[in-house]
Amino acid sequence: MPEATLTLPCDPSSVPAARHFVVRTLETWGYDDASWAAAQIVSELASNCSLHARTEFAVRLVEEGSALRLEVHDASPARVQQRRYSDSSTTGRGLRLVDSLAQAWGVEVDSAGKTVWVALETAADVSGTLDLDADADLDALLEAFGDDDAGHRPTHAADDTWLVAA
Repeated sequence: MPEATLTLPCDPSSVPAARHFVVRTLETWGYDDASWAAAQIVSELASNCSLHARTEFAVRLVEEGSALRLEVHDASPARVQQRRYSDSSTTGRGLRLVDSLAQAWGVEVDSAGKTVWVALETAADVSGTLDLDADADLDALLEAFGDDDAGHRPTHAADDTWLVAA
């Protein structure tokens, strides 16, 4: 079972170091498809360690067959929690990002601190769920979109979905 771990100091410069470590490791293991989501997730979790835990932290990747697990461990007993901020706030959305990019995630607490773990989706996971022979009419779907969509711009709805304005 391949495994890679990197311990970093509590410092903002550790965030890009964690991101590069995760991307390089996943690319070495042949999981290029998971590296973008993993980079976003570890950026958020490493930032939380620097800002909230204020302890050194360890980033760990584990490959179990075609499954990938990303863990970030810190020594703080502070709980991990999603916060509610206004729509105009520039902070407080990170764990929602983790939730949207992860197959699953959670927190394990012990006497040494806490570990936030994330199950990452891989191409093997996706290919097992896609039915390429489905009865989807791709031509009809493409015809529903005009060739000139210049007037259609995505807008953000209050429920965190993206809408295309007509």
